[in-house]
Amino acid sequence: MYTKQEASALRQQFWTKLGIYLSPIPSASGEKVNWINYKTGVKAIRFKMDADSSHAFILIEVTGKTAEERESAYTLLRSFKPALEEIMPGGLTWAENFEDEFGGLSGRVTMELQPANIFSTADWPAMISFFKEGMIALDEFWADYKEIFEMSS
Repeated sequence: MYTKQEASALRQQFWTKLGIYLSPIPSASGEKVNWINYKTGVKAIRFKMDADSSHAFILIEVTGKTAEERESAYTLLRSFKPALEEIMPGGLTWAENFEDEFGGLSGRVTMELQPANIFSTADWPAMISFFKEGMIALDEFWADYKEIFEMSS
C-alpha cells in the first residue's frame, strides 16, 4: 500500500512520462495536440484517459445541459459505431445512461486495458502503448467526424 503522497507522486510521474512520450506526435490534422487533456471543441463530447490499480481506460463521455441534448449527441455518436469500432484497437463498451458516483448521467463509450496498475512501473509500457494507440485512433476518428458533431450542437 502507498501513502496518499506516494500514490499521488506515482500518478503524476506516469502522466508526465506519457505526456512527454506523446508530445511530439501531431494530431491527424497535423497540428500539435495536448493528448492528456484532449480538446474536442464540442461541449457535449469529451475524451478522457485514466488509470487506477486494476485497469486503464480511454473514455468518450457524452454530456449535455439537458437530457435531450445528451441523448441527441449520444445517438449521433452511436450512428458512427461501425466506423468508431473499426478504427479503435480492442473492444468498446457502450453505455447510453451511465450514472456516476454523484448521480449525474452521461453517455459513455469505453475502451479498457485489464489488468493494468498505474502503481506498478512494470505495467507502464503496456499502458503507454494502449493510450498511444487508442488516442491516435480516436483522434483520427474525430478528424473525420468532428464537423458533423459541431453542426448538430
